[in-house]
Amino acid sequence: MAAHTRAKRNANSAGAEGRDQSARGSAVRSLLLACCALAACSAALAQPTRSATVDLPVEAVVVGDRGHGVTAAAGNRLERFTVEVLAVQWDAGSGFPLVLVRAGGPVIEAAGGVAAGMSGSPVYIAQEDGDALLGAISYVFPRADHDLALVTPISVMRRTSGGPLPPFVEVPGVGVATSAATPVLMPGVSVRAAALLAPLFRSPDVAAFPVPGGGSGGAAGGQAEYALEPGAPLAVSLAWGDVTMQAVGTVTAVEGNSVIAFGHPFLGIGSVSLPITPAYVTAIVPSSDVPFKLANVGTQVLGAIEQDRPGAISGRLGVVPRSLQVDLSVVGVGPTASYSFAVPADDRLYPTLVGTGVLALLDRHLAAATAGYAEVAWEIGLRGGERINVIEQTNAPDDIAYRAAVLTMTPLAILADNEFRESGVDHVSVAIRLEDRQRVASLEEAIAEEDVVAAGENVLIHLRLQPYRQNAIVRTISVPVPDDVEGELTILIRGGDVPRDTGDAHVDEQEIDKPRSFPELLDALRQQVQASELVVEAITEAGEVRRLFRTPFAFVIDGNEELTVTVTPAQPDTEPEQPGADDEGFGAPGGGGADG
Repeated sequence: MAAHTRAKRNANSAGAEGRDQSARGSAVRSLLLACCALAACSAALAQPTRSATVDLPVEAVVVGDRGHGVTAAAGNRLERFTVEVLAVQWDAGSGFPLVLVRAGGPVIEAAGGVAAGMSGSPVYIAQEDGDALLGAISYVFPRADHDLALVTPISVMRRTSGGPLPPFVEVPGVGVATSAATPVLMPGVSVRAAALLAPLFRSPDVAAFPVPGGGSGGAAGGQAEYALEPGAPLAVSLAWGDVTMQAVGTVTAVEGNSVIAFGHPFLGIGSVSLPITPAYVTAIVPSSDVPFKLANVGTQVLGAIEQDRPGAISGRLGVVPRSLQVDLSVVGVGPTASYSFAVPADDRLYPTLVGTGVLALLDRHLAAATAGYAEVAWEIGLRGGERINVIEQTNAPDDIAYRAAVLTMTPLAILADNEFRESGVDHVSVAIRLEDRQRVASLEEAIAEEDVVAAGENVLIHLRLQPYRQNAIVRTISVPVPDDVEGELTILIRGGDVPRDTGDAHVDEQEIDKPRSFPELLDALRQQVQASELVVEAITEAGEVRRLFRTPFAFVIDGNEELTVTVTPAQPDTEPEQPGADDEGFGAPGGGGADG
């Protein structure tokens, strides 16, 4: 039997169109299916609600096998489409076998091929004793026949482990296949806000669709009846509330409280906790590239996706996903507004998702890309009740909404990327004060009043700043010189958000008072230098950077200056002279001169 199986595998890999249908081959298939049925029966004893459909092992697949797939068409009607097995690719670069099929039937013909959003559509192969589940539609050929698709075997989809999937697989004689694009529907989100999500999507086949209109709810303006079953659409949420971002795919199998979908990874990041919600297909849009489904999404959370693996996504119904609440208030330009949305509480995701959501809301609020100034204040809540308050400013000559939204991500990214522990962020309140004029001043000149100064004393530095479209400002600051340095001392003066630029990477990348624990990181965030502050630092002859001085201004400080002073040894302290006996009796110890 093993020899026969290897022969079948070699024939499939070579793309053979025929197969020996001998009695022995039939016996092998019957034995495999019988074993699979026995396994299904055993599983049913432990899990009574498991689907009665038998899994078809990929080893039992024969070129020419026929069957059908199930997917949701417009109106959320489940439609069948035909499939015919053309080959089994045992190693197409995916790390597991894939089955090449040709899809057909009215729903495929109307769409112009296998559509984005059909990934996960279950594929069944007809057997003598009923249909057997082969797996799910997972990969398509954008530059070849759109009726061709690859099926991920159900045995692969059930795995909860495995390495990363390559961005494409190749079928000899057919071409390069990519995962059937998963549309991420983002109603009301601008194209540029959607572009911020790009770092999250490791595969270009997960595509953002900033569709207009509502995008949520069921048919006929209400919550339509929804049945989570094989072939039904399913949405996985990245944001919900005043901002919505949902990936739409298809359910492959529902077994008890477990659900398997997509047939390929979504973000491909392993263990996750992402909300599952209903989806309602409104149309399948034909396309010369790849057809795609449009859908509305429901608001009811059905459970959570817990695994995002190379072969599929999978999760459980009735599970409450971990979430992070975001509250945003905007004042200063236009009417005061408040918004609220939520995102998954995952360190790998929430900084980018929060920034995307904030940009979407600012675009909606301003309805224009304009120059301006923003002050952003965060209150970041951690599990356990601790709070971190941060404030920062930014100025933009062309697009203050984009600049403020990207700034919103900064402290969140610092927390999410920290090396000490999971951040535990569960709530973020962001207050943004906007101005429709620029508030920025360039540092034009810095001159030390003296080139030589004693250690431990202060050096006076005269500054000239040029605010945007205002009169120049001259300011003198008194900067303390360290008492433990001598010789040449380089002094750097810069805006708080301006990076050091000395040409020495060792110096420029030095972090002052680098945190050594999570509590120290929180303190560093609370005390971080703001963009509206002027910062003065010193570089010792040993290349050590020390912060000497910081002071706030009413605008963002741009630019940097460098000067050098010579530090002499500190002057010894001298006691002030006191009138008394010693004034007259220099040689008389004990003040003898006072006695005459």
